[in-house]
Amino acid sequence: MKNIFSDLISYKKDENNKTYKFLGLKLSCRNTEMIESEKKKQDEYPLDGIQSAQTLIVLFIPNKKTINGGILSIYSICEHTREICPDAQVVICTVPGKYTYAYNPYFENNEKIYRWEQIVQNMGNAKKVILHIPEYFGGKFYKALKPSERAVLKSVPDLQINILNQNIELMPPQKKLDNLYKLTKNITQTIGHDRYASPEICKNWTITPHFLSVLIECKGKYYDFSEKEKTIVLSPDKHPMRENIVAALKKNMPEFKLVTVENLKYKDYVDLISRSFFTITFGEGFDAYLSQPWQCGSLSFAVYNNEFFPDESWKNLKNVYLSYEEMEEKIAQDMKYFLKDSAVYNAAVKVALDKYDLVYPSGKFLNNLKNFYNKDYKI
Repeated sequence: MKNIFSDLISYKKDENNKTYKFLGLKLSCRNTEMIESEKKKQDEYPLDGIQSAQTLIVLFIPNKKTINGGILSIYSICEHTREICPDAQVVICTVPGKYTYAYNPYFENNEKIYRWEQIVQNMGNAKKVILHIPEYFGGKFYKALKPSERAVLKSVPDLQINILNQNIELMPPQKKLDNLYKLTKNITQTIGHDRYASPEICKNWTITPHFLSVLIECKGKYYDFSEKEKTIVLSPDKHPMRENIVAALKKNMPEFKLVTVENLKYKDYVDLISRSFFTITFGEGFDAYLSQPWQCGSLSFAVYNNEFFPDESWKNLKNVYLSYEEMEEKIAQDMKYFLKDSAVYNAAVKVALDKYDLVYPSGKFLNNLKNFYNKDYKI
């Protein structure tokens, strides 16, 4: 017999949070027990490379275990930075604060994740330091530092702070970044999206811009059209029209299973979008939920916007809509159109992928990353 109190009072703990439910009220807080456990793991990491480094490059990541295109992009930058700058010590670190973790288990990688205190307390020999800070934390970084940490950074002969502008909607206004100039005059921003790597947009900041592009390879098992499952993958992003579109799909495509990407390891996510017929993004639009299915031989859908799509020619694709209202009206009908003929389905995937590769070829990212470290900044 079901315990009626389980719906009224409950407690759940995972590696990130503790969640309490009491009479309809929900309270979440960080799992401090897990944080202490993560710090113990970090304390076992070697520090000699940081201590002896003449050149130190630090890439900051959010202090909560998660996986998204931004995280994968930072890991990619880290990997290729080591190739481009073999004499530098390159490390990944959680943003300053009391929360941290030692390893990201959601995708295959060998990265040790340090906490900020381990870096700043052991970088005394560094003559050159580059800090890559995600855009959302750019306006918070200076205030998050202790006075002693600010002093350490100010003492570095050659300190560069680079803002990883991967999402222009999260990029702080210039006035919120001005505190960074108290640490160094050498402030730059690297831009991930082709759409806003332009003088017109970059003039909103006095920070030197450089177009970096992105490189997030998505390699999974290829499933032929005949092998795919009747599944529609949904990005986890919230949107006011999301439920309307989900309802339309349930009504018009009842034989299809709708799966939201949640709590999946990266390899499982890649396998899911590979074997599914369709994926829908409710996020940026021109994001990994749109591009990665194409790389896996599957078809994805999005709504066009001026902020992230490279140009208006993307409006011409049958799997890109002008509004969420149009998506709600047409998406089920369009999916049925693609399902009728494998040649039509595969052609749509190829057209989208070829178009994407023109904007973000892998060689472009690597060349732009080399240019960044050579201080050859271009937009």
